[in-house]
Amino acid sequence: MSILCLAAGDLVWLAFQRLGRSPQELPLPALAFIGWAGLTNVLGYFWLFSAIGMEVHAGLFIALMGWLIHRRSYWSTRIQTITLPKSLYFWGAFLLGFLVILTRTTHLPRVADTGGYHAPMIRWISEYAVVPGLANVNYRFGFNNASFLTEAFFSLRFLTGESYHVLNGWLMLVLFGWGLKSLLHKPQRMSDWLILGMGVLFLWHAHWRLASPSPDHPAQILVGLVFYLMTRQVEGSGASSERLLIVWLTLLAFTIKMSTLMALLVPVVLFVDCFRKRSYRQASLLVVVGLIPLLWWLGANLILTGYILFPTTSPLIDWFSFDWKVPTSVIEQGLINLSGGTKLSPVNGLFDFSWIPHWFASQLLPDQVLLIFLFGWPLAAMIQWKRMVQFLMQYPNWFWLLLMSFAGVIFWFINAPEFRFGMGFIVAALLIGYAPFRRPVPTLFSLGAVGFLSLALVYASFKRQSPPLITPDSYPEASVTVYPLPPLQLYVANDDPRVVHGIKGYWSNCQDADLPCSPYYNPALSMRGATLQDGFKIQP
Repeated sequence: MSILCLAAGDLVWLAFQRLGRSPQELPLPALAFIGWAGLTNVLGYFWLFSAIGMEVHAGLFIALMGWLIHRRSYWSTRIQTITLPKSLYFWGAFLLGFLVILTRTTHLPRVADTGGYHAPMIRWISEYAVVPGLANVNYRFGFNNASFLTEAFFSLRFLTGESYHVLNGWLMLVLFGWGLKSLLHKPQRMSDWLILGMGVLFLWHAHWRLASPSPDHPAQILVGLVFYLMTRQVEGSGASSERLLIVWLTLLAFTIKMSTLMALLVPVVLFVDCFRKRSYRQASLLVVVGLIPLLWWLGANLILTGYILFPTTSPLIDWFSFDWKVPTSVIEQGLINLSGGTKLSPVNGLFDFSWIPHWFASQLLPDQVLLIFLFGWPLAAMIQWKRMVQFLMQYPNWFWLLLMSFAGVIFWFINAPEFRFGMGFIVAALLIGYAPFRRPVPTLFSLGAVGFLSLALVYASFKRQSPPLITPDSYPEASVTVYPLPPLQLYVANDDPRVVHGIKGYWSNCQDADLPCSPYYNPALSMRGATLQDGFKIQP
């Protein structure tokens, strides 16, 4: 996986270097993330016409290996520049973190949505091209599905018939290793501080759900990566090519999870800056690279749901009248389900904040401390206003970066305040906001703190479940009822209140059951043709 993503990252970054006319290199972990993002983007276009199965996998594997051979002299030189840390304390902390990630990745998936729509959607992508009206089977199939493309690609279902859920664990390992390595940089820049904080805080918050192929984790990592690249721009260490990369990654994050909406402020700011500087070529390129992740996604939305954006009932985007179009009533109920659960209390409208006291009291103590620091930043800034002014004099654009990160935090807090939906913005706002107050900390102390946290998480991991370690634990077997769906049949998941490895049954879970499987039965559902590829519609 790492080799393929590094090869893809090299290809993608070389293209951006030529577009931006700057030869500056990126750290290898950033290159790996960019390669994964590039694969996601390419697979999106393949999915419009083909299942992400053995043929696509073989074709991309051969192409990337060919590119790697073609660039062997570059990689030979690049590898020679790698310096491995000599500190035993570093390797001790890294191995403990690696063990956390390995055990959690091979555990049984723990996010309830995994059985509801993650695993079934990955199976659809593995076996079929985009299916018209698939969101009529389960409205969750109509959005937040872009990261499932690489999940399907790396699941290797065509080898064993099972789907391996390893992508989120790999992303976490790359981020954690990168963050730990940045701890050794002297002097430590603001961008190093951001990556270190991302590695540690994401491990703390994401460790228990790494086995779940949830789109939240990759989307928020992309948000963090965007703010890392923007921080490099603020520091003056970023190249002009990185601006194009930032726009591409931001739009890709939006296709993965629409909760990253406020990250779109970043491309807007960059676009306005281009016009302010009369750099019209750069502005045009920003538009072009922004369309690359959007075009396939808009087309897939249209085929899956009948809308270019979903789920929304806005008449501004209700342009088409396909027979597979998802009914408005289904969308309205889905939006209610999405917004209510994360606030842990009944709510009356978007700006009803009566839920906050109960919600705050329900958080873990470390998360309560994190929230106090996050929303207490204005007070800290007022107390340390002289240092803030000095920092602004050194980094004039830092404040705009801070505003964009806090805009994401506020959007997250008002709409769906569950940490996994906004972790990229939260970490960025915390670390960018408190960057002026940084104090040098002995490296040994920092490594010890990370090692202690990792050790505690390893203990919690083994206490929860004995991990397989070699291959990921399979999805639970679904209990289903068969309903007629002429000319085929529909599998509908039964409610199952059992507790399996600490997971209580959640509404209805199809898990990795045969297709088509739905978490609920809709008697109006019908097929549009003789095969599943023909799609589904709702009879009036």
